[in-house]
Amino acid sequence: MKKTLVALAVLGACVATSAARADSYARAYNEVSNLVVTVSSGVSIGATVDTSFANACLPNGNCVSKGGVGFTDSPAAQIGWAGYVNNSYASNEGAPGSYSVADASIDAQQLTGSPSTRARSFAEAQLVGNGTASASAGNSSATLLSTTLTAGAGDTLSFRFDANPYIKSWLSSSATAPSQAEAAISLNFNLIDSHGNVVFNWAPDGVAGGILGGTETADAYTLNTALTAVSGNPGPLIFAPTSCAAGSATGCFSATTNGLAAGLYTLNLSMHENVGLQSVVAAVPEPSTYLMMFAGMTLLGAIARRKPRK
Repeated sequence: MKKTLVALAVLGACVATSAARADSYARAYNEVSNLVVTVSSGVSIGATVDTSFANACLPNGNCVSKGGVGFTDSPAAQIGWAGYVNNSYASNEGAPGSYSVADASIDAQQLTGSPSTRARSFAEAQLVGNGTASASAGNSSATLLSTTLTAGAGDTLSFRFDANPYIKSWLSSSATAPSQAEAAISLNFNLIDSHGNVVFNWAPDGVAGGILGGTETADAYTLNTALTAVSGNPGPLIFAPTSCAAGSATGCFSATTNGLAAGLYTLNLSMHENVGLQSVVAAVPEPSTYLMMFAGMTLLGAIARRKPRK
Protein backbone atom coordinates (compact mmCIF):
# COMPACT_ATOMS: atom_id res chain seq x y z
CA MET A 1 0.00 0.00 0.00
CA LYS A 2 2.86 2.36 0.84
CA LYS A 3 4.40 1.82 -2.61
CA THR A 4 0.99 2.49 -4.21
CA LEU A 5 0.65 5.82 -2.38
CA VAL A 6 4.14 6.87 -3.48
CA ALA A 7 3.31 5.99 -7.08
CA LEU A 8 0.09 8.04 -6.87
CA ALA A 9 1.96 11.06 -5.50
CA VAL A 10 4.51 10.88 -8.32
CA LEU A 11 1.75 10.48 -10.89
CA GLY A 12 -0.14 13.47 -9.51
CA ALA A 13 2.98 15.62 -9.83
CA CYS A 14 3.51 14.46 -13.42
CA VAL A 15 -0.10 15.27 -14.35
CA ALA A 16 0.20 18.75 -12.84
CA THR A 17 3.46 19.36 -14.73
CA SER A 18 1.92 18.15 -17.99
CA ALA A 19 -1.07 20.46 -17.56
CA ALA A 20 1.21 23.50 -17.26
CA ARG A 21 3.30 22.73 -20.33
CA ALA A 22 2.74 24.84 -23.45
CA ASP A 23 0.80 23.17 -26.25
CA SER A 24 1.64 25.60 -29.07
CA TYR A 25 4.31 28.21 -29.71
CA ALA A 26 5.44 30.54 -32.51
CA ARG A 27 7.97 33.36 -32.91
CA ALA A 28 8.72 35.65 -35.87
CA TYR A 29 11.53 38.21 -35.81
CA ASN A 30 13.50 40.31 -38.25
CA GLU A 31 16.15 42.98 -37.94
CA VAL A 32 16.99 45.10 -40.98
CA SER A 33 20.25 47.00 -40.48
CA ASN A 34 22.54 49.21 -42.55
CA LEU A 35 19.60 50.24 -44.73
CA VAL A 36 20.79 52.93 -47.13
CA VAL A 37 18.73 54.48 -49.94
CA THR A 38 20.78 56.30 -52.60
CA VAL A 39 19.10 58.60 -55.11
CA SER A 40 20.38 60.16 -58.31
CA SER A 41 20.86 63.91 -58.55
CA GLY A 42 17.45 64.57 -60.08
CA VAL A 43 15.48 63.13 -57.14
CA SER A 44 14.12 65.39 -54.40
CA ILE A 45 12.99 63.81 -51.13
CA GLY A 46 9.92 65.21 -49.41
CA ALA A 47 8.01 64.41 -46.21
CA THR A 48 8.06 60.97 -44.58
CA VAL A 49 5.35 59.39 -42.45
CA ASP A 50 6.56 56.53 -40.23
CA THR A 51 4.45 53.81 -38.65
CA SER A 52 5.52 51.41 -35.90
CA PHE A 53 2.89 49.13 -34.36
CA ALA A 54 2.47 46.09 -32.10
CA ASN A 55 -0.61 43.95 -31.36
CA ALA A 56 -1.08 40.99 -29.01
CA CYS A 57 -4.12 38.78 -28.35
CA LEU A 58 -4.95 35.85 -26.08
CA PRO A 59 -8.23 33.87 -25.97
CA ASN A 60 -11.63 35.44 -25.24
CA GLY A 61 -10.92 38.65 -27.14
CA ASN A 62 -8.21 39.81 -24.77
CA CYS A 63 -6.15 42.12 -27.03
CA VAL A 64 -3.69 44.99 -26.66
CA SER A 65 -2.66 47.40 -29.44
CA LYS A 66 0.25 49.84 -29.27
CA GLY A 67 1.92 52.38 -31.55
CA GLY A 68 0.58 53.35 -34.96
CA VAL A 69 0.97 56.14 -37.48
CA GLY A 70 3.56 58.69 -36.40
CA PHE A 71 5.44 56.28 -34.11
CA THR A 72 9.04 55.28 -34.79
CA ASP A 73 9.20 53.15 -31.63
CA SER A 74 6.04 51.32 -30.72
CA PRO A 75 5.60 50.47 -27.04
CA ALA A 76 5.50 46.71 -26.55
CA ALA A 77 2.10 45.01 -26.61
CA GLN A 78 2.17 42.26 -24.02
CA ILE A 79 -0.31 39.95 -22.30
CA GLY A 80 0.63 37.24 -19.83
CA TRP A 81 4.31 38.19 -19.76
CA ALA A 82 4.70 41.21 -17.52
CA GLY A 83 8.49 40.98 -17.47
CA TYR A 84 9.13 41.79 -21.14
CA VAL A 85 11.42 44.82 -21.54
CA ASN A 86 10.62 47.21 -24.42
CA ASN A 87 13.05 46.93 -27.37
CA SER A 88 14.79 43.88 -25.88
CA TYR A 89 13.25 41.50 -28.48
CA ALA A 90 13.85 38.68 -26.01
CA SER A 91 12.11 35.30 -26.09
CA ASN A 92 10.10 33.70 -23.28
CA GLU A 93 9.75 30.27 -24.90
CA GLY A 94 8.99 27.48 -22.46
CA ALA A 95 7.96 29.72 -19.56
CA PRO A 96 4.88 28.58 -17.59
CA GLY A 97 1.51 29.77 -18.83
CA SER A 98 0.10 31.43 -21.93
CA TYR A 99 1.33 34.77 -23.25
CA SER A 100 1.40 36.99 -26.34
CA VAL A 101 3.88 39.80 -26.98
CA ALA A 102 4.94 42.04 -29.89
CA ASP A 103 7.36 44.94 -30.32
CA ALA A 104 8.75 47.17 -33.11
CA SER A 105 11.08 50.13 -33.63
CA ILE A 106 12.87 52.19 -36.29
CA ASP A 107 16.29 53.66 -35.49
CA ALA A 108 18.53 56.05 -37.43
CA GLN A 109 22.12 54.92 -36.90
CA GLN A 110 25.70 55.63 -37.81
CA LEU A 111 27.16 52.16 -38.27
CA THR A 112 29.86 51.33 -40.81
CA GLY A 113 29.90 54.49 -42.89
CA SER A 114 27.12 56.77 -44.03
CA PRO A 115 24.10 57.19 -41.74
CA SER A 116 21.78 54.23 -42.10
CA THR A 117 18.52 52.90 -40.70
CA ARG A 118 17.78 49.90 -38.52
CA ALA A 119 14.27 48.49 -38.20
CA ARG A 120 13.31 45.66 -35.85
CA SER A 121 10.04 43.89 -35.13
CA PHE A 122 8.98 40.63 -33.54
CA ALA A 123 5.90 38.71 -32.48
CA GLU A 124 5.76 35.73 -30.11
CA ALA A 125 2.94 33.73 -28.53
CA GLN A 126 2.52 30.60 -26.45
CA LEU A 127 -0.65 28.75 -25.43
CA VAL A 128 -1.40 26.27 -22.67
CA GLY A 129 -4.61 24.36 -23.35
CA ASN A 130 -7.36 25.08 -25.87
CA GLY A 131 -7.88 28.39 -27.60
CA THR A 132 -6.34 30.84 -30.06
CA ALA A 133 -3.68 33.51 -29.75
CA SER A 134 -1.97 35.95 -32.10
CA ALA A 135 0.66 38.66 -32.20
CA SER A 136 1.82 41.03 -34.91
CA ALA A 137 4.31 43.86 -35.21
CA GLY A 138 5.85 45.90 -37.96
CA ASN A 139 7.37 49.09 -39.29
CA SER A 140 6.63 51.06 -42.42
CA SER A 141 7.31 54.42 -44.00
CA ALA A 142 5.80 56.44 -46.82
CA THR A 143 8.10 59.05 -48.41
CA LEU A 144 7.16 61.55 -51.10
CA LEU A 145 9.63 61.90 -53.98
CA SER A 146 9.83 64.05 -57.06
CA THR A 147 12.03 63.40 -60.07
CA THR A 148 13.23 65.51 -62.94
CA LEU A 149 14.21 63.51 -65.99
CA THR A 150 18.00 63.51 -66.33
CA ALA A 151 20.06 62.82 -69.38
CA GLY A 152 20.07 59.16 -70.38
CA ALA A 153 17.78 56.61 -68.76
CA GLY A 154 16.20 58.83 -66.09
CA ASP A 155 16.46 59.10 -62.31
CA THR A 156 16.99 56.04 -60.14
CA LEU A 157 16.84 54.89 -56.51
CA SER A 158 19.16 52.23 -55.11
CA PHE A 159 18.69 50.22 -51.92
CA ARG A 160 21.02 48.06 -49.85
CA PHE A 161 20.69 46.51 -46.41
CA ASP A 162 21.45 43.50 -44.21
CA ALA A 163 18.89 41.34 -42.41
CA ASN A 164 18.73 38.88 -39.54
CA PRO A 165 15.41 36.96 -39.68
CA TYR A 166 14.28 34.17 -37.35
CA ILE A 167 11.17 31.97 -37.34
CA LYS A 168 10.22 29.13 -35.02
CA SER A 169 6.98 27.21 -34.49
CA TRP A 170 5.97 23.98 -32.77
CA LEU A 171 3.14 21.98 -31.24
CA SER A 172 3.29 19.66 -28.24
CA SER A 173 2.39 15.97 -28.49
CA SER A 174 -0.95 16.68 -26.81
CA ALA A 175 -2.09 19.13 -29.53
CA THR A 176 -4.44 17.40 -31.97
CA ALA A 177 -5.94 18.40 -35.34
CA PRO A 178 -6.81 21.10 -36.30
CA SER A 179 -4.13 22.64 -34.04
CA GLN A 180 -1.50 24.77 -35.74
CA ALA A 181 1.27 27.23 -34.92
CA GLU A 182 2.24 29.66 -37.67
CA ALA A 183 4.98 32.30 -37.77
CA ALA A 184 5.53 34.58 -40.78
CA ILE A 185 7.81 37.42 -41.87
CA SER A 186 7.45 39.85 -44.79
CA LEU A 187 9.44 42.74 -46.27
CA ASN A 188 8.48 44.88 -49.27
CA PHE A 189 9.69 47.99 -51.12
CA ASN A 190 7.20 49.73 -53.43
CA LEU A 191 7.42 52.84 -55.57
CA ILE A 192 4.04 54.23 -56.68
CA ASP A 193 3.53 57.01 -59.22
CA SER A 194 1.00 59.85 -58.99
CA HIS A 195 -1.60 57.76 -60.86
CA GLY A 196 -1.45 54.94 -58.30
CA ASN A 197 0.59 52.60 -60.49
CA VAL A 198 3.27 50.43 -58.86
CA VAL A 199 6.39 51.09 -60.92
CA PHE A 200 8.82 49.26 -58.63
CA ASN A 201 8.26 46.31 -56.29
CA TRP A 202 10.93 44.41 -54.39
CA ALA A 203 10.15 41.55 -52.02
CA PRO A 204 13.36 39.56 -51.40
CA ASP A 205 12.78 35.83 -51.90
CA GLY A 206 16.29 34.36 -51.82
CA VAL A 207 16.79 34.36 -55.60
CA ALA A 208 18.49 37.37 -57.22
CA GLY A 209 16.60 38.88 -60.15
CA GLY A 210 13.03 38.85 -61.36
CA ILE A 211 11.71 41.96 -59.60
CA LEU A 212 9.25 44.53 -60.99
CA GLY A 213 10.67 47.77 -62.40
CA GLY A 214 14.29 47.31 -61.42
CA THR A 215 17.38 45.14 -61.09
CA GLU A 216 18.13 43.03 -58.03
CA THR A 217 21.85 42.44 -57.54
CA ALA A 218 21.92 40.64 -54.15
CA ASP A 219 19.30 38.51 -52.39
CA ALA A 220 20.88 36.38 -49.66
CA TYR A 221 17.71 34.54 -48.54
CA THR A 222 13.97 35.00 -48.49
CA LEU A 223 12.47 37.63 -46.22
CA ASN A 224 8.92 36.69 -47.20
CA THR A 225 8.11 33.27 -45.79
CA ALA A 226 6.24 31.36 -43.09
CA LEU A 227 6.49 28.15 -41.07
CA THR A 228 3.36 26.32 -39.93
CA ALA A 229 3.47 23.44 -37.46
CA VAL A 230 0.47 21.09 -37.59
CA SER A 231 -0.39 17.92 -35.71
CA GLY A 232 1.08 15.77 -38.49
CA ASN A 233 4.27 17.85 -38.57
CA PRO A 234 4.59 19.37 -35.07
CA GLY A 235 8.18 20.59 -35.36
CA PRO A 236 9.97 22.44 -33.99
CA LEU A 237 10.28 24.15 -37.38
CA ILE A 238 13.06 26.75 -37.58
CA PHE A 239 14.19 29.31 -40.18
CA ALA A 240 17.43 31.00 -39.07
CA PRO A 241 19.79 31.86 -41.96
CA THR A 242 23.24 33.11 -40.94
CA SER A 243 24.95 33.86 -44.27
CA CYS A 244 24.46 37.64 -44.09
CA ALA A 245 27.44 39.50 -42.61
CA ALA A 246 26.06 42.65 -40.98
CA GLY A 247 27.91 45.75 -42.05
CA SER A 248 28.93 44.46 -45.48
CA ALA A 249 30.03 47.19 -47.88
CA THR A 250 27.50 46.35 -50.59
CA GLY A 251 24.69 44.86 -48.47
CA CYS A 252 23.43 41.28 -48.44
CA PHE A 253 20.36 42.64 -50.23
CA SER A 254 20.57 45.28 -52.97
CA ALA A 255 18.47 46.54 -55.87
CA THR A 256 18.11 49.56 -58.16
CA THR A 257 15.00 50.91 -59.86
CA ASN A 258 14.76 51.36 -63.59
CA GLY A 259 15.03 54.93 -64.87
CA LEU A 260 12.08 56.99 -63.67
CA ALA A 261 10.18 59.52 -65.69
CA ALA A 262 9.80 63.02 -64.27
CA GLY A 263 6.95 63.22 -61.77
CA LEU A 264 5.80 62.60 -58.21
CA TYR A 265 6.19 59.24 -56.45
CA THR A 266 5.58 57.65 -53.07
CA LEU A 267 8.15 55.23 -51.71
CA ASN A 268 6.67 52.66 -49.31
CA LEU A 269 8.87 50.41 -47.17
CA SER A 270 7.22 47.86 -44.91
CA MET A 271 8.17 44.88 -42.74
CA HIS A 272 5.73 42.76 -40.75
CA GLU A 273 6.05 39.83 -38.34
CA ASN A 274 3.02 37.73 -37.44
CA VAL A 275 2.25 34.63 -35.36
CA GLY A 276 -1.01 32.75 -34.95
CA LEU A 277 -1.85 29.82 -32.67
CA GLN A 278 -4.78 27.45 -32.55
CA SER A 279 -4.65 24.72 -29.92
CA VAL A 280 -7.00 21.76 -29.60
CA VAL A 281 -5.62 19.67 -26.78
CA ALA A 282 -6.39 16.03 -26.10
CA ALA A 283 -8.22 15.57 -22.79
CA VAL A 284 -5.93 14.56 -19.93
CA PRO A 285 -7.53 12.33 -17.27
CA GLU A 286 -7.97 14.04 -13.93
CA PRO A 287 -5.78 12.84 -11.03
CA SER A 288 -8.95 11.45 -9.38
CA THR A 289 -9.36 9.11 -12.37
CA TYR A 290 -5.90 7.71 -11.81
CA LEU A 291 -6.61 7.35 -8.09
CA MET A 292 -9.72 5.30 -8.78
CA MET A 293 -7.89 3.15 -11.32
CA PHE A 294 -5.01 2.39 -8.99
CA ALA A 295 -7.37 1.77 -6.07
CA GLY A 296 -9.20 -0.78 -8.18
CA MET A 297 -5.97 -2.44 -9.27
CA THR A 298 -4.78 -2.57 -5.65
CA LEU A 299 -8.05 -4.20 -4.55
CA LEU A 300 -7.83 -6.78 -7.33
CA GLY A 301 -4.26 -7.56 -6.32
CA ALA A 302 -5.26 -8.03 -2.71
CA ILE A 303 -8.09 -10.39 -3.70
CA ALA A 304 -5.73 -12.38 -5.91
CA ARG A 305 -3.23 -12.77 -3.07
CA ARG A 306 -5.92 -13.97 -0.63
CA LYS A 307 -7.43 -16.51 -3.06
CA PRO A 308 -6.59 -20.00 -1.74
CA ARG A 309 -4.31 -22.06 -3.88
CA LYS A 310 -5.37 -25.56 -4.95
